[in-house]
Amino acid sequence: SSGSAQAPAGGASGSRGLEEFNMDDYDEGGEDGGMQFFSVLNADGELAREPDPYMTAGNPDSDSDSDSAFEIGAEDKVFVAVSCEEDACNLELYIFDEDQASMYVHHDVMLGAYPLCVEWLNNAAGIGEGSFAAIGLIDHTIQIWDLDVLEVMEPVQMLGPKKKAKAKKKRGAPSSGGAKAHEGPVLCLHGSMFNRSVLASGSADETVKVWDVSSNSCVHTYNHHSSKVQCVRWHPSEQAVLLSAAFDRRLALLDVRQPGQAAMAPLPAEAECSIWSRHRPFECLSSVDNGGLACYDVRKVANKATEKEMVVWSMQAHDVACTSVQDCPVADCLVTCGLDGIAKVWSSPGTTPKLIMEKNLNAGPLFACQSYVEAPGLFCFGGKCPVMWDLTSEQLLVDVFKFEDTPSA
Repeated sequence: SSGSAQAPAGGASGSRGLEEFNMDDYDEGGEDGGMQFFSVLNADGELAREPDPYMTAGNPDSDSDSDSAFEIGAEDKVFVAVSCEEDACNLELYIFDEDQASMYVHHDVMLGAYPLCVEWLNNAAGIGEGSFAAIGLIDHTIQIWDLDVLEVMEPVQMLGPKKKAKAKKKRGAPSSGGAKAHEGPVLCLHGSMFNRSVLASGSADETVKVWDVSSNSCVHTYNHHSSKVQCVRWHPSEQAVLLSAAFDRRLALLDVRQPGQAAMAPLPAEAECSIWSRHRPFECLSSVDNGGLACYDVRKVANKATEKEMVVWSMQAHDVACTSVQDCPVADCLVTCGLDGIAKVWSSPGTTPKLIMEKNLNAGPLFACQSYVEAPGLFCFGGKCPVMWDLTSEQLLVDVFKFEDTPSA
């Protein structure tokens, strides 16, 4: 359930500030919480199970023959993407047919501005039950669309309506309250897995914002970066802790209740993608625009250790920008992609990863990759078109990672 959003991501019991984070005693065997979906492509195994009269059988006012083509089955694999062709920008909901190894657009939504990121939301208080997509746009706004409704004309919610730009705020001075719009394009989004009404955003205006979707308001603005914010990620189990990375070549660890106390780690180049490790929650991974990839120990970052002490390992993952990194639900399996159009699979047992396989997906430059939670070997990539790569179809990868099929619920 969503719960109250009066104190976003920070009011529940069990959360700690960075000074009390005590990451040295972190329970390595704790729940991983499940990484939510991010960036240009998002996958969602639960979407198919949302009861909806527009998409499922049983609507007495519908024609069964025509509606059957729109039904989403319990075993269908669903993902959303955004695309732009000439002057048309669309949000597209895809169905992937695993048996036929093919995909098709179930339905799409025309967008009025260029989309830069999308985040799947469900059952957000103030919006309703179902499946929704939050989209960060170049016009500085965040639109939330109902994915369960066909031929929808308007978003159900818009965060930060575009207003006349104001004087730039001094960095380091937080603000709260009110529906404050970003003053630049919205580059990244991530929804809290603890409270579905809480959404974090990062922007070209150099700020990070936390939104209460239920009240259509920005409750906090953070100014700890000095350039475009490329990544925001909530911690999978510490609900007040937010990770961000920016073009200022810094990775930030922030307790959202203590905005003036962000802990920083230097990056070797401009940030491309940053995520929390699914299997080692005291570590995060960050890729940069020179193709580098590094793992950071957030215990060391929080304690303001030296750069050398913060970095668990680092490597050159791609010859050009490494745009996305994702750790697989299967332990020690890491996947990256880049502007070279190559997807790479690495063995990462806690030390510097070893390359196992690489593949040209023939989709041009790749901007995002995401695993599918109910099929650990299935990855979706975003380039000039969406591409699915089933790692379990590669015998070498099966031999190395011992993939096991996860039955659909």
